Amino acid sequence: MKKLFFGIGALLLFLQPQHSSANEEEISEECKQMVDETKAEYINLVNNDVLASFDLLEKKSENSLIFFTASDLWKNEMLTGKNETLESLKKLMSGKYRGEKRLYFLNHDPRRGYILYKDINNNNIMLTVKKEAHEWILVDKKVKEGKAIVLQTAKCNDQHFMQKMFDNLYP
Repeated sequence: MKKLFFGIGALLLFLQPQHSSANEEEISEECKQMVDETKAEYINLVNNDVLASFDLLEKKSENSLIFFTASDLWKNEMLTGKNETLESLKKLMSGKYRGEKRLYFLNHDPRRGYILYKDINNNNIMLTVKKEAHEWILVDKKVKEGKAIVLQTAKCNDQHFMQKMFDNLYP
């Protein structure tokens, strides 16, 4: 009987998850900021490449170009509730892409939009969409070869762990 209790106790001990604060990786605020800045720079480079391939980069600087991201549409839906028009636009804005998928309006015309993005094969895509009564429809699709955007990721983990080590050595 002792062997049975010992065996069950040992089994429970091995199956119990180990919790340790030493295993948790806390990232410093400085590191988080570096990662956010790198991400923003990457998104900016990707979007500038897409805009340049369709000759829209100069319109961006003229302020005749406004855009919404996919997350902007999701936030809008949270405020206004679901509707058919937004649902059709969300379908067009979903999928795999690099950077951000953006819905642009030229000259502030809300009836015709352009969804621009870089696909996962580094092709720059421009979808022309038109607003009908209760939905957005795809009118045209243009694909151009884009540049592969490579950006070194923020490497702050080494610095973070070194600082943690020194903090533990010299409290």
